Amino acid sequence: MITLLKHEFLRTKNMLALVAGVAILLALAGTLLAATGVPMLASVGLVAGLAAVFGLVPAAQLALAVTYWRSSYGRTGYLTQTLPVKGSTIYWAKMLWAWLVSLAGAAVSIGIVLGAAPVVASSTGAAPDSVLTTLRESWATLNEVTGPWGVVAALAAMAMMILIWPTQYFFAASIGSQAPLNRMGVAGPVLVWLGLYVVTQVVTFGSFAAVPLAVGMTGDQLGFVRFDLFAEMAAGSNNTAEVMPVGFIPALLLVTVVCLGWSVRSWNRRVSLV
Repeated sequence: MITLLKHEFLRTKNMLALVAGVAILLALAGTLLAATGVPMLASVGLVAGLAAVFGLVPAAQLALAVTYWRSSYGRTGYLTQTLPVKGSTIYWAKMLWAWLVSLAGAAVSIGIVLGAAPVVASSTGAAPDSVLTTLRESWATLNEVTGPWGVVAALAAMAMMILIWPTQYFFAASIGSQAPLNRMGVAGPVLVWLGLYVVTQVVTFGSFAAVPLAVGMTGDQLGFVRFDLFAEMAAGSNNTAEVMPVGFIPALLLVTVVCLGWSVRSWNRRVSLV
């Protein structure tokens, strides 16, 4: 596994460095524009900075998905599929690398925000450390209303939201490259991903009904409150803005587990490059 991970690093490092470099340069340009204090330029800079921060991880994940498809089912797929290693092991190495890159990309995005914040704050007349002060105060408030386990749960949920995307991309590439869809080229994975998207929405909707819970304020603490999806829909209530339904979590976990298991089975039994 370590050897395969090293191979993934060597194979994708230049591409990932390019993606990260573009994001950092875009963020730098946006920060400099925001620092001018000119309203129009500052607005453009803000858009550029947000694009860099929120686009880095998705761009890296999509790039990895494309290289996953090409290296596994494209012209070089024969070399990958003939390695003297079980197919599922190759898959897990690629998947683990994608997860590590995704988390590293999220860390870089946070670093970009922290690095640009003092400059942007100064351009608006605020103290350079005002953003950091706000973050510290928000973190302290979050700990007060949720406790340590609530913070851990929130961070785990955020990490899950980041990691499910490469899982779904790799699933679409794997199943879309099985016969007979493999005869359609790149259209096969695209069709599978569209189908998976629809299924995910249906499962998530059903999960909201099956798990009638949400996170909301109970007194001065965050906790679980009852959330009746159909009652809310019938009443046309706006109370949902005050709570966060948690039904999507088991739905996404279920879809992710199915994608992982199906992809492993595909690598072990259904790979076809014909």
